[in-house]
Amino acid sequence: MSPDERQISSVIDRAMRRSRFIAVAEAAAWGAAAATISLPAAIVVAIVVAGWRLRATRRQRVVQIVERAHPQAHNLFITAGELSSGVLLAKSHVRQRVFERAAAASREVDLPAALPAAAMIRAIAVAGAAWLVVVSATVWRGPLARVAPGIIAPQTSTTARSGPGALQVTATIQPPTYTKLRSSTVVDPLQIEALHGSTLTLTVDAGLIDTATVEHDGVTRPLLRGSDGRFVERIELTKTGYVSIGADEVGRRLIPIVVSPDALPAVRVATPGRDLVYADANPRVTFEARATDDFGLRTLSLQYTKVSGSGEQFDFQEGEIPLTIVRASDREWRGSGAQSLAALGLKDGDVLVYRAVAADARPGNGAASSDAFFIEISKLGVAAGDAFTLPEQESRYALSQEMLIIKTDRLNRARSSMTPAEAGDASLNLAVEQRMIRAEFVFMLGGEVQDEEVEAEQSTELQEGRLQNRGQRDLRAATIAMSQAEKLLTGVNTSDALTAERAAVAALQRAFARDRYILRALATRSQLDPQRRLTGNLSQAVDWRRETSHGGENRRALLLQDLVSGIGALSSASSLRPLSVPPPSPSRGQSGDGGRTQEGRSPASAAARAIELAREALRIDPESAALRRAAADLQRIADTWSASSPDARRQALEAVALAVAGEAAHALRGPQLTPPPVSPPLAGAFADALRRGGPR
Repeated sequence: MSPDERQISSVIDRAMRRSRFIAVAEAAAWGAAAATISLPAAIVVAIVVAGWRLRATRRQRVVQIVERAHPQAHNLFITAGELSSGVLLAKSHVRQRVFERAAAASREVDLPAALPAAAMIRAIAVAGAAWLVVVSATVWRGPLARVAPGIIAPQTSTTARSGPGALQVTATIQPPTYTKLRSSTVVDPLQIEALHGSTLTLTVDAGLIDTATVEHDGVTRPLLRGSDGRFVERIELTKTGYVSIGADEVGRRLIPIVVSPDALPAVRVATPGRDLVYADANPRVTFEARATDDFGLRTLSLQYTKVSGSGEQFDFQEGEIPLTIVRASDREWRGSGAQSLAALGLKDGDVLVYRAVAADARPGNGAASSDAFFIEISKLGVAAGDAFTLPEQESRYALSQEMLIIKTDRLNRARSSMTPAEAGDASLNLAVEQRMIRAEFVFMLGGEVQDEEVEAEQSTELQEGRLQNRGQRDLRAATIAMSQAEKLLTGVNTSDALTAERAAVAALQRAFARDRYILRALATRSQLDPQRRLTGNLSQAVDWRRETSHGGENRRALLLQDLVSGIGALSSASSLRPLSVPPPSPSRGQSGDGGRTQEGRSPASAAARAIELAREALRIDPESAALRRAAADLQRIADTWSASSPDARRQALEAVALAVAGEAAHALRGPQLTPPPVSPPLAGAFADALRRGGPR
């Protein structure tokens, strides 16, 4: 065989190996995907796919595929393949010439392009997705069962029953009518998950048992037998807890119940979605509100509150702006509308606070509101433009009079380099800030806002000395100086405004330094008599020692510790025959092992003890997922007590005890200790002192 012929044979062999690998891998992937449903189905699918795909891996078929992927070879690969397999006969020099040209063309063969692995990758992706769904079934099965109960199959318990007369519980969950969800039925459920307000119908098949009881929310009542001979109980689910069904002859079954509340609608104002200030009430504002809900919306509206007045004389009027509702679905609405501010009767100084309100279809109050925004009518507020959003800093931080002085001083020095229009706009903005500072300060003092004439009268009183309280006099002088500074800034008189602002700061400092007008201890200045020191009557003076207060008992931790003790006692005695682990004393109301007697020396009493411990776990905290799992595990141990070995029971009980002990350790965990705050300049010296172990 010539080197050229060996080159061609090598290329064809590699192409065949790649083709067969892709076919086998694709068949295995489809089989793995089918294995999520049934193992026999997986074997059948893998065999069928492998037989179908391996037909294309024969030598002649592979050569044709390589030839089709490289049309520039002009049928050289097919001819060389037929010559090497003996299908085609030719003279030696012709044969040599064909193999030479085919070998030269084979150096440009791209096998991944000729035999792509896209089908194999697609099958592997499908298999991976199928197994991901199966592995994560415990996560998505519960929520999906609440939202769409008809999509998934009922979940049944895998625990064994203790005999022919054992309890068989069928739970039918009917969601609230407004959700428009179908009911779901679960046979022997490990856990019931339902929406708040759902109706749970329990159907109990107990064979020839005459009486049975059900416990829910701490109330035990007898079950009523239906027309078909089975016991029936209906419960409205309003909170997380458990239901316990039992009969003396066959034992008891404990089922945790997890109740999820219906979330309120999510609503927001999309347009304008910000605070606005206008110079007058002429603009027409466009509004748009959006709302979504998990089960369906009932109403969507845009409500407003009109605020008029000042000081303590405010008038509030509520109303609603009409919206045109567009329903993309029952769960998603959009409302839009336009409103003229003049039609609402807004005047200068008025504020319109608006918000979107949406309600879902649940009975009662299922309404939620969006963030509130306001529209203010203020001529001074729009000095910089027609309408603008208030700066974020104004809603977060109080404007300081000292900062206003700094801004006014900067503007006063920079006026020579500014145009009159720029200086006027900057001065008007400072006037707005001064007005806000004065309003906030007066509101802090009790909301006493006076008009210009009253302030002028009190200015005369200040000059004539009729206000005797110096603290009140200084505060009044500060507010008057702020008003004067605002007028001067409006008139672009920055130098005189700066003088008035500094006078306001000086008056405030005097007011706070003298009689402590705010947070003062005495109404007027008083003299202390030093001669009266240590002259009191000490005949009744006694020693006193401060007693540290102790927090109340951690009841949750105590109950969890008692539950661990009960599980430990059951685990220790599970390998003994006969078993001596009686139920807990009803007087304690918890799962401790105190008061143990020599009763209950049978597997039935051990199973009853395990169920009692499961009930106590749910009584401690039905909201805890860890305790619900512990209760389910204890129920499973009780159901399989007679069929399992002592070692298996002990290992299962130890696993449950370890989980409950973790919850107990978490309940006993104290608050985290925070290090004492250290000033940054002293942090290094503080750390050095700690390392040296010196005095603290």
